[in-house]
Amino acid sequence: MDNEPWQKRAKLAGLSQKTLARLLGVAENTMSQQLRGKWQSGTPRYVMFAILAWERLPQPAKEELIHWAEERDDA
Repeated sequence: MDNEPWQKRAKLAGLSQKTLARLLGVAENTMSQQLRGKWQSGTPRYVMFAILAWERLPQPAKEELIHWAEERDDA
């Protein structure tokens, strides 16, 4: 799985582009470009880190983080 493109890894981990964008506080179209490596430097390290961490989190922790991000959006 280490060589999978980051967009595919996120999807396999159950992390949608929209959710990842919300968690990291960026626009969804920005996240789309970052996941596809369209940035000059490729996929940013913070995006890779977030996906790696998400792959390892237990489901309750994922749900808690999603709830946290949704609360920030509503503020």
